[in-house]
Amino acid sequence: MLVGLISDVHSNAVALEAVLSALNEMGVEKILHAGDIIGYNPYPNETVELFRKNRIISILGNHDRALLSKETSDFNPHAAAALEWTGNVLLPDKFKYFLSLKNLESLLINNTRAVLVHGSPRDVDEYVFPENASPYFLAAADCDVLVLGHTHIQFKREYSSGTIVNPGSVGQPRDENPKAAFAVLDTASGKVELERTSYDIEKVAEDIFSAHLPETLGLRLRLGL
Repeated sequence: MLVGLISDVHSNAVALEAVLSALNEMGVEKILHAGDIIGYNPYPNETVELFRKNRIISILGNHDRALLSKETSDFNPHAAAALEWTGNVLLPDKFKYFLSLKNLESLLINNTRAVLVHGSPRDVDEYVFPENASPYFLAAADCDVLVLGHTHIQFKREYSSGTIVNPGSVGQPRDENPKAAFAVLDTASGKVELERTSYDIEKVAEDIFSAHLPETLGLRLRLGL
């Protein structure tokens, strides 16, 4: 089975639609998301609807948790402003969707144990960069494939005990590549492939400006920063 791995959509429904189209063309049957459905971008309601429609299995990211707690003291001003805006426009039924999500999910898919956590198995808010990825995390999560998010930086690390992958950010990449990032797991071989796809960045930037969200959020999409 082919499984799509995504993370950090951050209310970018335009990018998500492009990724969903690419995954569909590849024959992906299931999609897993490593947190941060909302934040930064101007389509929170549309994004939640796409998650529901496509039966995407997701966990909570730090922005999702902040939506529920209304605690943004550790956010930078642009992130905090975007989250406040999101809270004001998110429809009640969409808000309820987040109440059903957990901080960690462990799934057995065709004899492959996959674990989703936004930060790391030891701290849901930990930033795990490529150079910090360690087999320790696979052992701690007790899985074959550990799917992380949070950093918005795409990478995979393969070990004899399994694979650690950050599929990168769908909605706000930060690795100097503005294309939407994702990955695909083949449960038959256990292999993970990193992927990118283009989307209409200018539309998203224009809609960010129109929504009176911080302009820097639109500008950074163009640069992948």
